[in-house]
Amino acid sequence: MLELRSVTKEFGRTVAVNDLSITCEECEFLVIFGPAGAGKTTSLRMIAGVLEPTRGEVYFRGQSLKGVPPEHRNMSMVFEYYALYSHLSVFENLAFPLKARRYPGDEIKRFVAQMAEILQISELLDRRPGFLSGGQRQRVALGRALIRDADVFLLDEPISHLDAKLRHQMRAELKAMCAEKDATVIHVTHDSREAMALSDRVAVINKGKLMQIGAPDEVFHRPANEFVAGFLGEPPMSFVDVEYAEDDGRAVFLITGTDARLPASLEVSASVRERGLPSSFRLGARATEVSAALSRNETHNVPGEAFVTETLGHRNILTAKLGKNLVQVVTPPELTIKVRDTVWLNLSQENLHVFADGLAVAHPRRQSN
Repeated sequence: MLELRSVTKEFGRTVAVNDLSITCEECEFLVIFGPAGAGKTTSLRMIAGVLEPTRGEVYFRGQSLKGVPPEHRNMSMVFEYYALYSHLSVFENLAFPLKARRYPGDEIKRFVAQMAEILQISELLDRRPGFLSGGQRQRVALGRALIRDADVFLLDEPISHLDAKLRHQMRAELKAMCAEKDATVIHVTHDSREAMALSDRVAVINKGKLMQIGAPDEVFHRPANEFVAGFLGEPPMSFVDVEYAEDDGRAVFLITGTDARLPASLEVSASVRERGLPSSFRLGARATEVSAALSRNETHNVPGEAFVTETLGHRNILTAKLGKNLVQVVTPPELTIKVRDTVWLNLSQENLHVFADGLAVAHPRRQSN
């Protein structure tokens, strides 16, 4: 088990990582996910021993790694910017970690050939890094990190520079390779789809702080706050500003800038009374959890104005104006909606997340179990 215990890293007045505590279990694929500048790479480098924490410590299997140099941690790291040996061929780059551990020559050739086939670089083994594209160099760097046995594999955006088709394929290959090795993996990414597809658990961080950690399905469906809700998922969650009110004893949300009102759940009403939450809330709607219709019906009863439609072939993504808010909705390709058309959305406590002061108050009922 690998642990970051209240780890902080400061560069002068800049706090890159702020009191971060994360645990990665043995043989777990943990993804650290967040925007650029969140402290993801800094965290990875502290685990590797390339950087020393300003405060806090990194532990592995119950032992502090303070003062343990990188070469004695038995961790294999792939950097986002390749760090290949420019004077060595692709074959020699892949073979380097094995030669350093005195593997027999026949085994080195076999392991290199297997890794090159998986990474689709078999025809590049005689080339040097200077004659490779960025994506090819990234695959070589990934192969060099994974080719040897290690206690922990640290992967910093290892497939970010690949084209979309190869990135999709490499996600599957990467997860399969790590599962076959029974490897403990900490993988850094800013890609939402990559975080969801690869992780056993995902740790969402922002500005050096841990926002939430859990299984990808849990974090996606029950985000702890607005940042997690809006950053994890494609397309991201839409937010609607509302005011809480009581109408003839019934709790309702008044959508800012419109005449629409939505019933508020008993859970939200209880929170308002018991915890003294503010009257101003935001509702979160995932594009896949709401739908749109061209005419009003029993479930589609909140009017909006079509702003733009993105055509993706198997589905479309409609962005609708709701007062000053923009709400994205996944629609079937056969539903033709023109700009400025009136559309009717199904917004209710059955498919909406509720946030107050940026923190989650309630989630859709069907996701509560």
